[in-house]
Amino acid sequence: MQRVYRATRANEHYTLELTETRIRFTRDTGTRESFGGNDMPYARFLRSETWHDHVREIYGEDVLAAALAAAREKGG
Repeated sequence: MQRVYRATRANEHYTLELTETRIRFTRDTGTRESFGGNDMPYARFLRSETWHDHVREIYGEDVLAAALAAAREKGG
């Protein structure tokens, strides 16, 4: 299982990747220096309303639902 979601907002490019063991978040503005990311275990994502809000704001409700479903399946 690996699904990738992408979004662009205010000249920032976001990627959310659902892997076997964790969620990977990345963000950049198109330059090598701007690239950054964070890997988060599914169990931690389930507990974090802050990250739920972030995913909802950037990617929308459908991607949040997919991420929560993956987190419940893999880490819950």
